[in-house]
Amino acid sequence: RTVTSTSATATTAAASPSLVLSLALRALSRSSSSLRNEASSCSSSSGKGVSSETHVGNASGGSQPSSTLQQPPAPPKRDVMEEVRRILAAETKTPLQVLGLNEAGPVPEEKISQAWKKLVLLLHPDKLQHLSEKDREAGASALHLVHQAKDELRQQSQATCAEVPARPGIAANPECLANTSGQRKYEISWAIPESQDPKRPIEKYEIWGPRHFSEHGEPYEWTLLATLPALQSQFVLVEEAPTQQDVMWAADRVLRPSLPISVHAVNGRGSSEALTFELPWATIFPWLQGVPSVMCSQCFKLSCCQGSWTRCLGCHSPVPIEQRIVVRCQQCQGEVLWVPQLHVLRCTCCLTVLGKEVAQQWRPGTKPMMPQAPQHPQPQTNVRARGQVPWTKRPPGNWQAGQGW
Repeated sequence: RTVTSTSATATTAAASPSLVLSLALRALSRSSSSLRNEASSCSSSSGKGVSSETHVGNASGGSQPSSTLQQPPAPPKRDVMEEVRRILAAETKTPLQVLGLNEAGPVPEEKISQAWKKLVLLLHPDKLQHLSEKDREAGASALHLVHQAKDELRQQSQATCAEVPARPGIAANPECLANTSGQRKYEISWAIPESQDPKRPIEKYEIWGPRHFSEHGEPYEWTLLATLPALQSQFVLVEEAPTQQDVMWAADRVLRPSLPISVHAVNGRGSSEALTFELPWATIFPWLQGVPSVMCSQCFKLSCCQGSWTRCLGCHSPVPIEQRIVVRCQQCQGEVLWVPQLHVLRCTCCLTVLGKEVAQQWRPGTKPMMPQAPQHPQPQTNVRARGQVPWTKRPPGNWQAGQGW
């Protein structure tokens, strides 16, 4: 239509080209505006049709509503403080009630995990920042009870259905990382199974060590040193930790050649057999090496043992090796040994110097070091023979025969 009108106008006004161009532009603008009006009218009519059809369908109940128009109702939001108060009130109740599961029969493990995850996300510390300090502390306590309830339920399930884990295997020999006094470190490592056995699951590893040794080196009174997760396969024994220091010093007191450390795999059913590491001990630390003492039975002095026979430093009498004794420190009960290079008597545990070798000296007011022969006073009179008068002192003068002095 536009083309025909334009051609007609061009035939009537062929003499003026500018007029023809302006008429063509005006016709194009009119056609574009008419097309826009038709498109808007079509969209409005189609929208009314859809809305009417939707209304009729809902009224008659014959057609289903669109998913974009109607969504399922969202679950109600759980109030954080209400859950905190509920959990703290259920502290003395069963673990299922702490997790919000009020079921009498056995609960599947999946349902327990879902309830636990919901409470953990709800009570996360980042979501409690807008609350007061008192409410944040209550939320932290509630979160701890939630984790504790989950662990108790898992242990109860393993106690009835699972078996004791297998004994861990050795991954490498113990390695001494530091041998400085007061800063000693030892590393032990064990092998982790490639796949978890559902019948014998491993929840954690426990590290144990003895706190005391007998005089013959027998360990007793084992104590827990650390609890590690199931995916950790290494442990470093450090002297700075108080409990681990007690275990180390117990081996120092008796100069034990090796220190036993045990590793157990643990689940809800119990602990596995012990994997015992024998850490080289008295042979690698120089301050634990020394010479024992012998005591002289004559002067009761201590001397450094020099073999089968030792010369006493006090009376110079020979002392056999059978008279060797163990000297203990009064502060730490560690064994006291002689250091030959320094000629001192030092404790191997606290490194306190308790004595040293000294030459034989005489101090005024004391008995001499070597006993002397007794000196008896000479008698004033002397008896010539039995029944005779004793001799008297010689008077001054000369002797005369028949007359005496």
